[in-house]
Amino acid sequence: MKKGTKAARGRASGKISIANEFKKISTAVIVLVGVVAVLAMVADLYMGRPVAKREAAPVARTTPDRPEPEPVQSKKRVSIKPEPSRKPDKKATTSRKHPVFEVFDDSDETPKQRPEPAAVPPVLQDKTPRVAIIIDDIGFDKKISLAISGLDPHITLSILPYAPHAKAIALLLHQRGTETLLHLPMEPMEYPKIDPGPGALLSTMTPDELLDQLRLDLDIIPFVAGVNNHMGSRMTSLSPQMNQIFTVLKQRNLFFIDSLTAKGSLCRQSARLLRIPFAQRDVFLDNVQDADYIKKQLAQLLAVAQRHGTAIGIGHPYRATYLTLKSEMERLKKKIRIVPASALVAIPG
Repeated sequence: MKKGTKAARGRASGKISIANEFKKISTAVIVLVGVVAVLAMVADLYMGRPVAKREAAPVARTTPDRPEPEPVQSKKRVSIKPEPSRKPDKKATTSRKHPVFEVFDDSDETPKQRPEPAAVPPVLQDKTPRVAIIIDDIGFDKKISLAISGLDPHITLSILPYAPHAKAIALLLHQRGTETLLHLPMEPMEYPKIDPGPGALLSTMTPDELLDQLRLDLDIIPFVAGVNNHMGSRMTSLSPQMNQIFTVLKQRNLFFIDSLTAKGSLCRQSARLLRIPFAQRDVFLDNVQDADYIKKQLAQLLAVAQRHGTAIGIGHPYRATYLTLKSEMERLKKKIRIVPASALVAIPG
């Protein structure tokens, strides 16, 4: 009995020992699996970060390679200067059939005094007074532009840079041998209530913006011999800006004719300083679109020419202006000689 009991006890103890060992092994396996899982998580967390850094590194390296300050600055120039003039261009050429013509800071449009240039253009041997007739704001109507130029080959036409037919008219007039000017939009005293239109030079522009816009305007119209101002009662009274403008005209061998839309114009002084061929308007022909008024202004132009030997009259492509010039042309030519504007410019003294 004792031997049987001991054997039974031994067998039971062996079973318990095997079960315990199995539990230990199972526990060890579970612990090992848990440790492996934890290590895997740690590895994922800590070993995965360098990969993220390596992926982010190219972004960090490419950042300095983005446009440097100068290209960014160049981008700003495009958005500040060319775009304002070209964006309104589409609107101006589609919805605005007629331009806003000149505005003046007072009702007396004829200068009281007419300073003579230092170098007076040579006088014709027959002593016939010479008159330049400039028609501003060209570019909106091909038919009337060509009709006006057909009245006399020496009538000068001044073209707005962003008018819808500006370039086409410039090419046609060049083929005819007609002298053309750039009718340069400039800020008037009434701005922004009165807008000189696309491509305008404004007093708030920096020197770079001002000169960039001027060059754009000049590049748009081919074959121009010179420049005169569209509006500009404020801009032409600012000496620093006019000096800057005239540096570009000097580089391009262009003359300037002051439309004289303000009493306080400083264009003559700037032209003298920079030695730019210059002249100024004597009479506006058509502030009132009436044949009798235009005839009276033509008589005033004739009187100035007879007094000084030369005179410059400025008109606009109104039907009334065209018809009056057509009816008066033969009479005028008996007393004056019509010449291109370039024939009457000289460096001021």
